[in-house]
Amino acid sequence: MSGDPACPRCTGEVLAVLRLPHTWTNASGRPVRGHGEVLLCARCDAGDPLATYFAVHGTARPEHAALLARLLRQWLDRVRPRAPDEDALRAEAEAWRRGEL
Repeated sequence: MSGDPACPRCTGEVLAVLRLPHTWTNASGRPVRGHGEVLLCARCDAGDPLATYFAVHGTARPEHAALLARLLRQWLDRVRPRAPDEDALRAEAEAWRRGEL
């Protein structure tokens, strides 16, 4: 569908998005609240049972509610947001300070 997000890894179809809240402390010692996202991609995660379900059925079906719930719980147990690349973040901040961005 037009307007749906594309996978940042391969530009493929995103089947599901998990948003997990997290908090970190900034340089002044104050908490900053945000969220991390984990995507389920039809191409990158083709071997995942949840992706396989969507590849076969296209969409969630009421008659498969118990199976889909189990697959979703299993996926949720496995996935975690990727930690930021501290080196890339530092390099981008330096480029910004130099006026290169």
